[in-house]
Amino acid sequence: MSEQTVAERVIKVFANFKKVPPEEITMETTFESLGLDSLDGLNLVFELEEEFDIMIPDDKVQMMKSVAEAVEGIEWLLANPVDNAAEMEKILKERAGIKDKEEADAPSTETEDSK
Repeated sequence: MSEQTVAERVIKVFANFKKVPPEEITMETTFESLGLDSLDGLNLVFELEEEFDIMIPDDKVQMMKSVAEAVEGIEWLLANPVDNAAEMEKILKERAGIKDKEEADAPSTETEDSK
């Protein structure tokens, strides 16, 4: 792993993403101040996941509104890795908008006549 701190690496990802010098990004920098829309935010999350080789659950993504919050979330994930394959699958399904298998296999309340 790099000698850089989590904060330095997050700032580097933000700076590369926005194509600005890292000195322009601080811990207090917010997604809003960078002019990030929801698609930019999603792409930025993918960049952070790649940088740290982690999967960021949607509930953590929704809490990230600044560089400091991204750093805190990533530090938490690095200290508490998801090592459960079922949990990882659940996260991936949530991202893809796929219902749990139990929900998908549940009988439909719709009848042929109502279609």
